[in-house]
Amino acid sequence: MQALKEKLRTNGEEEKVEVNQRHLIDKILARTAPRAPELADDKPAAERGFFAALLSSLVADAAAAARKPAPAVAHVVYRNNGRPFAGADWARLRKIAEGNPDETKIGFFGVGFYSLFSICEEPLVTSGSECMAFFWKGDQLFTKKGPVSEEDASPLTSFFLDLREPIEVPNVGEFGRFLANSLAFTKNLKKVEVFVDDQRILLFDKRAAEPRPMAFPKSIYNLTSPNGIFTLNTINDFDHDKAKLGDASNFTIYMRMASASVNVRLSDHLSKEMERTTKKKAPSVTDFHIQFSNYDEYDSSNTARSGPGRIFHDLIPGPKDQGKVFIGFPTHQTTGCSIHLAAHLIPTVERESIDFVDRSLNIWNQDLLTISGLLSRIIFEDEMASVSELFSGGTLDDATQLWLFKRASHALAAFTFRTSTPSNIVGRLNQMFFLKGSSKPMSMISTKGVLPLSSVRLPDTSMKGFIKEIPTVPTETLTTCADLIRELQANSMIQPLGVSDVLKELENRTLAVAEVIELLKWWRVYKRNNAVSANDAAQLFQLLVIVDPATPNKAPVRMFDLKHHVNIKVIPPGLPLPDTVLSIHNRTVHPPMDELRNTLPDFKESPPFVDKVMQTISRQYLNLNRDSQTFITQTLSTHPCIVTKHGLKLPKDSYFKTVTLFDNLPVVLFESGKAVSETFLKALGVREHVDLALVFARLQDLKWDSDHVQLVRYLTSVQDKLTAAEITRLRATSVFTKEDLGSTPAAVVATTTVEKGAPEGGDKSGVVAPAAEVKKERFKASDLYAPNDAVRALGLPILDWPGKVKWRATSEEAKFMIKLGLKQTIPWEELVERASKSETSELRFKFIDYFLENYKATYSMTFDPSMVRFAFLPAEGTEKLYRPRELFGNPGVAVVGFPFLHKSLQQHADKFGVREHPNGPTLINVLKTTPPTQDKAVAVFSYLSSRQSEFSSTDWNILRTLKFIPITTPKDSPVNPGSPAWIEPTKVYFGGKNSSAYLDLFTHIDFGDTSNAFLRACGVKDEPTPQELAEQLVRNPQSFMNQLGFGKYLQVLRTIAANYYQLRNNRNLVAENAEQRDEDGFADENEKLHYQLASAKEIYIMDDTVLGQIFTPLGCPIETLLEEMYSDLGSQWLTTQVTEVTTPRGNTSSSERTQKLQVLINERALLLLYDGQQVRPSKDIVPGSEATLKSLEVLEVPEIIIERSFRGVVRTQKTTCCLMMDKRTRKYFLLITRNENEVDYFDVAQALGKVIFRKCRLNDALLLSSLLSTSLINLKRKGFPVDRILNLQEGKLKAAIAKKQQEDAKAAADAAAKAQAKAEEYQRQQSIQREQSRQPLEQQASKSLQSQQQQQIDLSRQQPDSKSSSSSSLTMDQQAVTTATILAMFPDVDRAFLQSLVDSEKSNPKAIESISNKLLDTEYPKNPAVPAPQSPRRDSKALGNPPGSNPTTRAAEDALKSVRDSVKSGFLGSLWDRATGGLPKPESSTAAAEQQQRKSLLQDQSQGGTAFPPPPPASSSSSSSGPSTTPGGMKPVEDITPQYTQNLKHQLSSSINTVKPAYDKSFRATIPNEPEPQANVPTRHASQVCKPLLDSDLIFIEKLVNEIPFYVDKNALQEAGEVATKSRVALMRFVDVLRLLAAVFGLEAKTLNIYWDASGGTVAFNRGRTLFFNFRFYLGLHYKDGLRPGVAGEDVDTVYYWFMVACHELAHNFVAAHDAQHEFYFSSYAENYLSQLHRTLKLAGLDS
Repeated sequence: MQALKEKLRTNGEEEKVEVNQRHLIDKILARTAPRAPELADDKPAAERGFFAALLSSLVADAAAAARKPAPAVAHVVYRNNGRPFAGADWARLRKIAEGNPDETKIGFFGVGFYSLFSICEEPLVTSGSECMAFFWKGDQLFTKKGPVSEEDASPLTSFFLDLREPIEVPNVGEFGRFLANSLAFTKNLKKVEVFVDDQRILLFDKRAAEPRPMAFPKSIYNLTSPNGIFTLNTINDFDHDKAKLGDASNFTIYMRMASASVNVRLSDHLSKEMERTTKKKAPSVTDFHIQFSNYDEYDSSNTARSGPGRIFHDLIPGPKDQGKVFIGFPTHQTTGCSIHLAAHLIPTVERESIDFVDRSLNIWNQDLLTISGLLSRIIFEDEMASVSELFSGGTLDDATQLWLFKRASHALAAFTFRTSTPSNIVGRLNQMFFLKGSSKPMSMISTKGVLPLSSVRLPDTSMKGFIKEIPTVPTETLTTCADLIRELQANSMIQPLGVSDVLKELENRTLAVAEVIELLKWWRVYKRNNAVSANDAAQLFQLLVIVDPATPNKAPVRMFDLKHHVNIKVIPPGLPLPDTVLSIHNRTVHPPMDELRNTLPDFKESPPFVDKVMQTISRQYLNLNRDSQTFITQTLSTHPCIVTKHGLKLPKDSYFKTVTLFDNLPVVLFESGKAVSETFLKALGVREHVDLALVFARLQDLKWDSDHVQLVRYLTSVQDKLTAAEITRLRATSVFTKEDLGSTPAAVVATTTVEKGAPEGGDKSGVVAPAAEVKKERFKASDLYAPNDAVRALGLPILDWPGKVKWRATSEEAKFMIKLGLKQTIPWEELVERASKSETSELRFKFIDYFLENYKATYSMTFDPSMVRFAFLPAEGTEKLYRPRELFGNPGVAVVGFPFLHKSLQQHADKFGVREHPNGPTLINVLKTTPPTQDKAVAVFSYLSSRQSEFSSTDWNILRTLKFIPITTPKDSPVNPGSPAWIEPTKVYFGGKNSSAYLDLFTHIDFGDTSNAFLRACGVKDEPTPQELAEQLVRNPQSFMNQLGFGKYLQVLRTIAANYYQLRNNRNLVAENAEQRDEDGFADENEKLHYQLASAKEIYIMDDTVLGQIFTPLGCPIETLLEEMYSDLGSQWLTTQVTEVTTPRGNTSSSERTQKLQVLINERALLLLYDGQQVRPSKDIVPGSEATLKSLEVLEVPEIIIERSFRGVVRTQKTTCCLMMDKRTRKYFLLITRNENEVDYFDVAQALGKVIFRKCRLNDALLLSSLLSTSLINLKRKGFPVDRILNLQEGKLKAAIAKKQQEDAKAAADAAAKAQAKAEEYQRQQSIQREQSRQPLEQQASKSLQSQQQQQIDLSRQQPDSKSSSSSSLTMDQQAVTTATILAMFPDVDRAFLQSLVDSEKSNPKAIESISNKLLDTEYPKNPAVPAPQSPRRDSKALGNPPGSNPTTRAAEDALKSVRDSVKSGFLGSLWDRATGGLPKPESSTAAAEQQQRKSLLQDQSQGGTAFPPPPPASSSSSSSGPSTTPGGMKPVEDITPQYTQNLKHQLSSSINTVKPAYDKSFRATIPNEPEPQANVPTRHASQVCKPLLDSDLIFIEKLVNEIPFYVDKNALQEAGEVATKSRVALMRFVDVLRLLAAVFGLEAKTLNIYWDASGGTVAFNRGRTLFFNFRFYLGLHYKDGLRPGVAGEDVDTVYYWFMVACHELAHNFVAAHDAQHEFYFSSYAENYLSQLHRTLKLAGLDS
């Protein structure tokens, strides 16, 4: 790079950098602030004036202008009387960016003049005898300078500006404020005048007093800035006044200016940096100015500040305002306090802020600003010194003192620093160096004058009464300077008054009594709120001296010596007091209790004295501490100190005045009345009531009659004073009477008698004897009820309550009686018993009505129906009574024989605890004991159908095995024919007449749709399962066929065959099928098929129809599905049992016909191998067949004879073609007969099929025949991609295939070796069969390879006909080698299934290759105990397995990841990797519960398959030989256009919009586009179908967040409840994941459903465009404890997993099967919504 620069400097073309001056001025320079006042101030003169004349283009006099609207200004003239321009001035005027070279001036940038171009296009400048004009040529600015004529010459310097556009006359107030602020710090500019149309509107005249040197002690100030650049030298103080003159206003303001001379000393480096930036040297001395107004100046200028236009308002800031930093003009920067400052600060280009960005300028400016803080402190101290001098001048009156306080407070407020703007650096530096610039404490005004801040205290209002000498901050200052005080207090620079100040006050003077009182008040509060040392307290009371006013003759006493003081209002005069007590008015301190003993002897002699003492003690009793109260009560309780009407009594023998039960009681009778408190008397033991024992003993002395009502009232009044024992006795005593229900209530019944002492002969009729009281029976309160009409109507005992005052339940008497046990309502136990034992139904219903009326208030919280011991509830239709749990509330229960509640009470069934319906176990018990008959079955089952929710999973299991379905035994039954019987649900099927093909073979029922719904849940099925069909067929196959007929019988066989891999595990059933004559066989006689039943061993599989026609054996129906089952059951392939010998006769020769045929075969070799419909399994193609066809030689022979032998029968037949092989050269020859006119292409096809296919079937031969005999044009017309197939680059294709096979073989070998090593130990523990097959796999693999090579050598010498293959079957050792080799590659294959494959391929010399291809192409049965092979790229550590884990655990881990691997290994692998690239895989949990869950999941998958296909196997044959087709067999898309993509996206979106919630009315248990039910024919992906669960299999539990439904398997309700409770957190996290996916696809969350089942392999399914997701898989695969809350805490791999699951299920909106079309839509969803998934993950806080 450096060389390149040097080369350019030497040889490059040099050009000047040009500047567009107009753009520079308009865009940059014209926007800088104008500098006219600065220009004037920079030019010194003896007397300078600055004129700003604004000349209007409208010619009018001033008076007319005043009456009209303000004219527009078109021309402006500026003049000043400074020194005329010299040559250097003119030169600088026309140069941009060349500032004033004088370092003492403020012009830095040389652009201020060009601000004129913002309003003017071509200004004119005159000065002295010269002038200069500016004009434009294009975009370049030019000047012309010349002399001025003598008549126009003037000593003034003028600027003439013709405005670009007229402007309005500036507002006088705003313009005047601008000018006033500009004059604040001008040195030479003293006077300014403003004219409008020759009328002067503003005049500013600035006058300064003589400077006053400001003396300051330099020893206490730090006069140098932190970086040592600036040093304060001298300070001068100026007083200025400034006037504003106009037509009607004249104002004068005063302000103070402090100008400091500052020496400058820069380092060489900083000096150079400054000069480089400012283009001039730094000054050696600079001035620093601060404008500040004291209180008097500010107060006298208030009128001018608030005058019209507020022209001077900003010039003198208020105490709470901030001043501005001046750099010529005032800038936007504030100072942080109420001062203006002007200094040699360097601004930014626009001159509005200080430059703190440039490094060197930042150092200069910040260092200079520290001088501002120092100068502010000196000015402040000078002002405070003036105030201090006035304070010490003599005695001050209040007004003068207030004025001084205000003046000092004004200074303090002015120098209170706040945050400056826009930069806080200015205010911060000012404050910092204001406080730190001096070693002397800051001055502060106080009540004693100006003192150092450390000597002044903040006042405390609570000390105001006794603190007089300590200097405190005045109230005026506290109000005015609140912000400063808070800041000082926060920084601990000022302290409040404290104990030390109080001690200092007491040292200096003696306090008056009032001051002592205030001191003690403060001291009491202070001690309560603060920790006080013992030394401070002792020192305080030692210094405090008091004179007792009650004893003026006594000497003064120290407070330290006094122990107590007394209040005469509390302790009356005349009572003895100790010497340590001082009487001070309005104080309450207690004398010691020891003095009480001295007064006790007088108690016996003087009741008045006792009265007075008791009053005094009573007043103070509650204020004493606990020990003093105890002392008093113990002392007085043993002395007769209570004044009663019977004299002095002990407290325990006295009663309060309220005790009036007896007349002769000693009642308290103090003369002072209530002066002795009841609390005090209670503490002494005075009685508040009479003991019950005394009451009961003296009942005859009571003051009322025998009615107990008065006694109740008395006891109620003293209930708070009764002890617990007395209350208990009252409850147990029979005191109260009951109402007489037979007559009017009366307490007393009187009789009239003649008194014995009556005078004889007198009128006896007038003599009335005293009323004799009739004694009533007495009861305890708990035996009676409160007076109540409802209870009275029931005839229950009620409390007798006579008198005028009626019973009120809310009265105190009623509450007391209830406390004693009086019953308000009938207890439900008693009510139930009385109702049960009622003699009449009318009385019983009264009790029941009473229960209902009081249920809500009384019985709802106490009534327990399970504890009812008496039957009291009536039932409908019977007189029998029942307990609540013995009948039900719904009349429908009568169908199953249960009683139901009386119709008048049914609406109140819940109050009685009567259940609406019986529960599941109860219903099951009824079905068990009394199953329904045929005539009642419909009603019973219909009722049970409505109660399905009552049954638990255990109940359903019981019902499946319970015999409760009524049937009639068949007439041909050996046991009770035609009689009624009952059968289990699992042994009957639905269907009426002609509704089932198996009506006569199985028992069918039909009780109607409603009943059938219940029976279906119990286990009744519509059709028999394949296993049941197989079992029934085995029992009696001939009868089975006779009833069904051959067609239906064959359909049954197809059904069984479709499910054969499930049935084959039932070995007993398979053995029976093999032996029984339950298989179809047919024989061809006279070209007519006849069917008969035979055992599997007697039937042959017709893999060659020609042989079948020749020998006509019993043959299996020609269907692939049936052939596989027949083969497994023992049927033999016909070709393996027929020996075929082909003999050509005559000499071979070549001809034109053979050559044409050979060319035809060579050309169409690839066509013959083409499988357009993909109907051939890859295992049927013989490897190397293409090379064989191309090397084939065609010859002619005269005759060809075929001799076939089968089971001793020999048939000889001529043919036109055969295939022979030279054993030496291993070359194939195709021989055709010579005499034939045309080639028989069918015979040729059959011969060629032997080298192309392992088993050449009829359809294969026909296809080959068509490919050979049809022209290429016709083949193209029929859809064969002839050109593509014939033009393949065979070399490249073969190389790619070979390389791929090598890689696959290496990967398979590595995986097999790892898997075998892990499974070796487990295999030793297997059965004997596995023991025999176990050998070291590496040795077996080596042996198998050698054996295989030797086999190929031997077999290659034989003819490729069936005879040679038949005679070369594998030996037992070779079969063992084959088995071991396959196990090394597929260790997880089911051993029995593998053995069947080896047996079927025992005649194949390439059995290992054939079986391997078959296992790769099919979903073979797995051995759940052996781990599946792992991908070589993922070891156990990557899958989350801990080191040393056993193979079973690893197998479980692999099985759990089958769905994810199926996606990754398909053609969406790149899409998955792009979406999840680099993400860590979730580690499997080691918790016991999760391991158990995974094991259960593994078992489910091994039994029921999985919901997604496994990784598609790598095919050994190339797929490029076929045509390019789109999924589903649609027409290939040659060009992917935007319209095609848009249509696809619209189709996907529209399909999503059709997704609906499960409770939608159109919800059905079908998959969209699902075909009609057919025979379950297994296909390549049959085990991978997402089989939906029926709606009857799921039970709705609840709606979760966003109304997402949650279902559980009805067969595992109890387990589901436990899972939903224990895993609630996991369930909510799963909801969050699904809500996120709903946002991705634009679905409503409620359209997604969550379900849980106990077993099964389905992860999710699509039922009627409704999506269901299995919570069990999320819980087992992805949930971990300790995750962060919310979806943001999920593993991102979890979200990708369920995203792919959702895409898979949404694809079922288009197609039900798992075929290429489904794969197309699956991938389309994933690709189109992947970007939306990424955006949603990012918003959710998951980094994808």
